[in-house]
Amino acid sequence: MRGRHTATRLALLLATVLAGLGVTNAGIAPTAVATTSTAGATEQPTATAGATAGDTPSPGRVVDTVRLGDAAAERAHDVRATGASGAARGSVEAGQLTEPYTARSVRAGGTFTVRLDVARDQPLTLQFREVRPNDEWGVAYGFRVLLDGTLAHVRDPARKDAGGGPYTSFFLQSADPAVIGDGRVVVTVEGTSAESAYVGQIWSYADLPGMVAAQGMRTPDRMVFVLGQDHRGEAYFRDRLDYVTSAIHESPEVGRGMAVLDYFANRSPDQLAANYAMWLRLSREYGLPFGIESTSDWEGTPGNVPDGKGGTFGDLKYQQVLWSPQDQTGPEQDVWDGERLDQLLGDRYEPRYGLSVPNIWGNTPWLTWRDPDLNAFYERKADDSLALLGPLAWDLQRTGEGDRLLPFSTTLESTYWSKRDGKGVADQAYTDYNGGVERRDLYADYNPSTVAAAKAEGVDLDPADGLSEQEKHWLYRNQSYPQQLFADIFYAGLPRERIMLTTGGPDYPTDQLRHNVHSEVYSRQQEPYWDATHASIAQGILRHARPGSEYIELDDYTPGGFEHLQRSREFGRIANPNLENSVSGYAPDKTLLLRQTYVNGSRYTSIYNWQGADSPDAAANWVNPFVDDLRPYDVRRDQPPDGELTGRSRVETTFTAGDLRLLNTVDVRVRRTGAAAALRLTVSDEDGRVVTMRHLSGAELPADGWASFAVPVMTLDKGRTYHVTVEHVGQAGQAAVVAPAYDFPTVGGELAIRTGLDMPAERDRSLVLQWRRDAADAIANVTGDLRPGDRPASGQLAAAKAALGRDEYVRAYQLAMKGDALRFPVLYQAHAGSGPTDLGAFPVTLTSGTDANVDVTSYSTGRALDLTATAYAPGELTFDVTGFGARPVVELDGTPVPVRRDHAGVTFTIDLPDRAAHHLRVRRS
Repeated sequence: MRGRHTATRLALLLATVLAGLGVTNAGIAPTAVATTSTAGATEQPTATAGATAGDTPSPGRVVDTVRLGDAAAERAHDVRATGASGAARGSVEAGQLTEPYTARSVRAGGTFTVRLDVARDQPLTLQFREVRPNDEWGVAYGFRVLLDGTLAHVRDPARKDAGGGPYTSFFLQSADPAVIGDGRVVVTVEGTSAESAYVGQIWSYADLPGMVAAQGMRTPDRMVFVLGQDHRGEAYFRDRLDYVTSAIHESPEVGRGMAVLDYFANRSPDQLAANYAMWLRLSREYGLPFGIESTSDWEGTPGNVPDGKGGTFGDLKYQQVLWSPQDQTGPEQDVWDGERLDQLLGDRYEPRYGLSVPNIWGNTPWLTWRDPDLNAFYERKADDSLALLGPLAWDLQRTGEGDRLLPFSTTLESTYWSKRDGKGVADQAYTDYNGGVERRDLYADYNPSTVAAAKAEGVDLDPADGLSEQEKHWLYRNQSYPQQLFADIFYAGLPRERIMLTTGGPDYPTDQLRHNVHSEVYSRQQEPYWDATHASIAQGILRHARPGSEYIELDDYTPGGFEHLQRSREFGRIANPNLENSVSGYAPDKTLLLRQTYVNGSRYTSIYNWQGADSPDAAANWVNPFVDDLRPYDVRRDQPPDGELTGRSRVETTFTAGDLRLLNTVDVRVRRTGAAAALRLTVSDEDGRVVTMRHLSGAELPADGWASFAVPVMTLDKGRTYHVTVEHVGQAGQAAVVAPAYDFPTVGGELAIRTGLDMPAERDRSLVLQWRRDAADAIANVTGDLRPGDRPASGQLAAAKAALGRDEYVRAYQLAMKGDALRFPVLYQAHAGSGPTDLGAFPVTLTSGTDANVDVTSYSTGRALDLTATAYAPGELTFDVTGFGARPVVELDGTPVPVRRDHAGVTFTIDLPDRAAHHLRVRRS
């Protein structure tokens, strides 16, 4: 395999980046880092974002943060603990990553307090990042959070952990002068359950929405419509595109796109080139960016492709091998294309082993993920595609269409052909083959290559005697192996965007395709655990890639999926590379999935097998309601009031959750009758468990109108009844007998309320934590790519670390992209008529008479410079070069080039007669 970084090396690099900033779990302590730069403008260190309370307000910032479990950080924030609370440290796993953590644990009888700086005159948002050790997924735990003694948040102790990842964050808000007015807040966390909660880090933000806007974090989501398989004709694609462009809505917050399934493993380079040219032409004609949906499973399975060893990649040795207690076939039936399973397995064979074929999907076999020959083939075929994408991407840059090509994903679902208690893959064709007996329980994968890979890691896979926890853990994590395989292939092979040479100087890329590869793991429950706690979404966390999943949070797929998605966002920008239309025939179900991914910071959703205008399940019926309303309500009792509840310290009502099924705001109509006072809202379920709550001070409440109680985002069960209580609270937020200060208007005798979802507000919170993680990962990944001599890139990465330490997340990410662009070879592009333009990192100025790519391949200060020039049309390039002495030697393809000397250096012109690459060398004589 091409030189890829091992998990250990990348983990060490990321840990180094974060540790240098006082960071754990990708959280950033606000300390400035001095740096110098050798390329472009030097990033000078500025004051820490952890400003003191008396500083002049700025438009949104991180004011303070504390890393719990770290002794120095806790001392600096006056952390005090009593009872069952202690510092905790360890490591957690997600997918291919293993990361260290520190935290403070707390359980019933325990309390800890933290003192944090806040801005006196800007709204406060607190982010609490919880850590959940892998062996404690799925247990019930609870705690309470108080701000300056006032109850602000409750996690009911009966609420079970959702699993699906090791980190999750919730956000609390306050503009209460009693909380922020002195420039500090004391946060108290009280344990309420026998099981511990673990809080890893707390951030204090001043005006978080202002910070998101000021740093340029807001990025739109996109609905990408997959037109179909790559072998469909142009007329078919046009018919689909006509529907998308005429029926599907878009907005500044949600764009549109098109994509086609690319069966790259079954296509020749010429076929790939012809397909990409057609899709680009349609993209331009219809005004939609396009995605190449690289696909290596389902119809993209290379089952008929020769393996170079006399067989094909659909042969028995490449297939998943299954085990089922209900499999009654024997050695005479366990055969595929004349190959016997008993001969493949040898002494391990027994009749309960079987295959994924026959099946209803055209007898397409599900392939194993650990065969080295198959994986090497995938890399070769992906390279055929990637070899075409460099010239394509650079030509799009040249024509000002650099954003036309959409991000890539990891080509397959990582699905075991498995079932449990009759639920799982569509195995009915095998039932007939198995004498009419259903394989209700199917375990996978026991291909010899998989068994050998496990053995090499000290695990003996043997389903016959039941799976040990060690075997389950290995098989669970194995789902991430093919995802990592393709993440590495695309990260290494996708082109780096070129530095554009403009009249104003070099224009560096601010993002790159290779840093936007998303995993495509199936998010549902499957082998080996078959429970929602161990949903496969956690196996989409990779090196060199951003989180992605075929996300489905519906009860018959993945209960608790929304919480899994919230854990996925902790690892960076997310996407859904495959939303299958058939997950539900009920339009609001699919609208829900779009809303769930949007609020968690999704960059795009690729929609498969969608229906057009002639179908009752037309895509517009469920996509447009999402696009058109980013602040939907579920329950609305907002008609003109027809009554009023007066003189009451406590009022109550109920509501039944509808199709929205998400909640982060409850509006209650109030009318003040006395001095302003505080109100507390509590939402409970039918069993009396607290679902959410919010305290609003008198200063945060209107005199007459809608009081908006913003709460941490949560899911509601459709059709379930929820109980709402609004009560006056006394000093320090305690319920007390106080004179009622508000009357409550009613509609039809019920309290006037609205329950809804403020999607932009929730997305802002997701974007903050995603940009922070994206920046840290980009710095670590590009640092891992550095080679001797990459000094310009090293300087930019130092600047990126400094920006990250100042909590400038977008700036840090963009500087990491600049650092990636300045690795050798450093890729430039010039337009005809441009210049003279300074190359920035090198003592060269270029004036271009034609569109050309110019690649600096090596540079030795004052001694030699090598570059390659490739023109898009014949023309001339003129160079001004300094720093190589009075009489440098210049050669083009080994032939001397005449130079004109001046006081600063030399000038010379080269002629590029064709579109071939030409080598230019400048050296001191």
